[in-house]
Amino acid sequence: MAPKVLLIGWDAADWKVISPLMDAGKMPNLEKFVSQGVMGNLSTLYPVLSPMLWTSIATGKRAYKHGIHGFAEPDPKSGSVRPVTNLGRKCKALWNILHQQGLKSNVVGWWPSHPAEPIDGVMVSNHYQQVVGGLDQPWPMRPGTVHPPHLADPLAEFRVHTGELDPEVLLSFVPRAAEINQEKDRRLSILATIIAENASIHAAATALMQLEPWDFMGVYYDGIDHFCHGFMKYHPPRLDWVSEEDFEFYHEVVNAGYQFHDLMLGTLLHLAGEDTTVIIVSDHGFHPDHLRPKELPNEPAGPAEEHRDFGIIAMKGPGLKRDQLIYGASLLDVTPTILSLYGLPLGRDMDGKPLLSAFAAVPEVEYIESWDSLPGDAGRHPPGMQTDPVDETEALKQLVKLGYIEKLDEDRETALANTIKELRYNLARDLFDAKQLVEAARSFEELWNEFPDESRFGVKLLECHLGLSRPKEARIAYERLFREKQRYATAALEELQKLSQEWKDKNFADLTEDQQTRVGDLRRKAGFNNAVFPFLLALVYMAEQEYDLALAEFAKAEHVQLHNRPSLYLGRAKAYMALGRWREAEACLQEVLAIDPVNPVPRLGLARCHLHSRRPRKALEEALASIGMVFHNPLAHYVCGRALVWLGRKDEAITALQTALAQNPVYPAAHGLLADIYRGREQFDKAAEHRALAKAAEARIAAYLAGEPLPDDVDLKLDLDMHRAASVADLSVLEALPPLGRDIVVVSGLPRSGTSMAMQMLAAGGVSILTDGERVADESNPRGYYELERVKQLVQNPDNAWLDDAQGKAVKIIAPLLDQLPMGHVYRIVFMERPLKEIVASQAAMLKSLGQDGARLSERQLAAAYLKQVDNVRAVLAAHPDRVSVLSIGYHEALHDPLAVAAQINRFLGGGLDEAAMGAAVDASLYRQRTDSAAA
Repeated sequence: MAPKVLLIGWDAADWKVISPLMDAGKMPNLEKFVSQGVMGNLSTLYPVLSPMLWTSIATGKRAYKHGIHGFAEPDPKSGSVRPVTNLGRKCKALWNILHQQGLKSNVVGWWPSHPAEPIDGVMVSNHYQQVVGGLDQPWPMRPGTVHPPHLADPLAEFRVHTGELDPEVLLSFVPRAAEINQEKDRRLSILATIIAENASIHAAATALMQLEPWDFMGVYYDGIDHFCHGFMKYHPPRLDWVSEEDFEFYHEVVNAGYQFHDLMLGTLLHLAGEDTTVIIVSDHGFHPDHLRPKELPNEPAGPAEEHRDFGIIAMKGPGLKRDQLIYGASLLDVTPTILSLYGLPLGRDMDGKPLLSAFAAVPEVEYIESWDSLPGDAGRHPPGMQTDPVDETEALKQLVKLGYIEKLDEDRETALANTIKELRYNLARDLFDAKQLVEAARSFEELWNEFPDESRFGVKLLECHLGLSRPKEARIAYERLFREKQRYATAALEELQKLSQEWKDKNFADLTEDQQTRVGDLRRKAGFNNAVFPFLLALVYMAEQEYDLALAEFAKAEHVQLHNRPSLYLGRAKAYMALGRWREAEACLQEVLAIDPVNPVPRLGLARCHLHSRRPRKALEEALASIGMVFHNPLAHYVCGRALVWLGRKDEAITALQTALAQNPVYPAAHGLLADIYRGREQFDKAAEHRALAKAAEARIAAYLAGEPLPDDVDLKLDLDMHRAASVADLSVLEALPPLGRDIVVVSGLPRSGTSMAMQMLAAGGVSILTDGERVADESNPRGYYELERVKQLVQNPDNAWLDDAQGKAVKIIAPLLDQLPMGHVYRIVFMERPLKEIVASQAAMLKSLGQDGARLSERQLAAAYLKQVDNVRAVLAAHPDRVSVLSIGYHEALHDPLAVAAQINRFLGGGLDEAAMGAAVDASLYRQRTDSAAA
């Protein structure tokens, strides 16, 4: 019998808040829980953005692998922006893996989980709980919120509306709520929404735990994160920038929010029973103390600055240790640990590890290459639904530029561009955090060149160059930042002076909210002489090995606000270490720990100081403390190895160095130290092996720093796909069909697949063509496009009455628009197919002739997007066999044997066409973009 596992997600939960509450007896359920199991910190990933992080928790993979990169995403079809979905997730989540192993999962509210996946069990998406309208208004469930669909109506009844909350509930969070003027202060309304939405999630989860069978249960609550973003600023102790009145009203909200979660936890534990393994995790913490920032960055996702690098993990159940601490856990470790609980292998492509120290008896861990390559039903959305929304949108933007789809209106285009920009930025930051610095640098440089007024891209590019030991490039980035910031500061100052003349009779408090925001933005831009530039210049000096100059610039940055000071002290410590001034370095590192005791970086710095000061025991102690916070820490494992060699514990040193190399195989110093150990033991073969590996690693690093990508597995499948067509041949009708009658003939395919040629054949054969002639012949299509402008509005304009005029005629509609066809008509679709490599090349040539830039995608990315579009088309067409008939035509076949193709089309359209004229309409001289195989 399979074990039962309950995974509870508490977004932003933090031991810094929990521990005092447990000590005061105010979270009794969690207190009892941790006394019977294991607990520890859970290190997060960067950027600290919840949809990315919860997907990493559910997959064991970083964002650049799993594909979820932010809070919102483009809707490729409508051109609008939508909340992030799971359609862009590139890999299987835990529940998909369990589905494939015959296990039932119930998943409630996971972020993101909309639309609900067709898993064996029940999935309730993260749209389930969101309140819409007043209590007296309809509250419909969005399509795709619940799987299986027949449970949607019963589960809808478990939702809690804010209007249903008893006033006593709000008073438990804000005892003086009756004194608040709610017309001016909307914070009570925000609080009520958070409570109601989390109560809805809890109600659905507890109902499913009792009414539906399950092996795995995953429940996600966003309440603590929302309580903290809304009310942590009022949490004790009162900060000097928080008014006494606000503090008195709202200082109990955060603690009450945690107690609310503890009450819900008690119910979950009771329903789960003692035989269930229960795991509680948070994706990050939330600063509750002096590290709370007064101001947030003026950029999307700026509130993430309030997040702390460590969340929580607590586990209890059969086979786990009791009343123990675990160290070095990462949110990437959650899925590998759960797979180990089920006795299932880990994917080698997962970035996490099982938390074996939590087990009373350590299980044997097995591996497979990847769960994603395992064939069979995994309870995922069909291929036509799964998509990379950014790549898909870029591909559609290319079709707009090619003239095949109508341009978006300006507001939607701006929103779409901003969304894509943030997704690209988040992906680049994830690559940076994963030490994929060359790829990250390329991405930041592209963003900065496109958006030169956004200095955040330049700062991250500078940091990449520093990480890659590129002082020259770092200096260039700094000087560009300095020039551009100076220019923007001058312009902002001039505008401020102009506004001060316009508003000279007004105080700041008299300005409208928009005017105050504008003034605030201008003041920030005009505040050029802040601590940022001395700090950045100090980092550049560090890269240039000008350590005294760096220290002078760090001194200028002293007035930076408190929560940024750890970076300042860490920078100074590195400068002192480079100068061999170990005591001064230690003093700086102790300053960091005084500000933030749970920080692995100063611990590792102290370990290095102790090593250089010949204190190996202290070095080992500090390195282990650093590893205890973040296990994936190859430098810390290497320092452990060096300290252990000094202490004569060489077997343990070998283990530490092997761990460092497992985490970073390209590590010359670790190979070199292992070579020294083996040579001392007269194991000369092993010594020679590691010496050779050290040299190879040095060569790889040199190549990497020169900008050459490290070797990686080539996606041979996609390379092969480039030379084939995106096909619907499996739907193709082979037998003759009756006369056309009022059926609509649609010529389709990807743009530049031969659709215009097919229209020319139909026109020559005697089929009536529906075209307005607005798009005239040009260099790319010298014999004409045969298009209808209204076709381009299929997505934008729901009024498609023009299709009545198409009955009995032929109209050209490109493949990405086919799924928008209303099924009130009967269609015969002639679908042109051409190798993707030729399509992409032909589009590029056409864009060049139009003077347009193409999509910001590589050829392979564009081809992959087109493959997914055609997969989607295939699924839509296959779902309507009574309304749609399909004939696939190969572009090359039409060129090489046009009469045979003309005969196929004639049979498909019911006969009566002039096949000789159709064949003569094909002009093989217009075949210009050829694949190597076609040319041969």
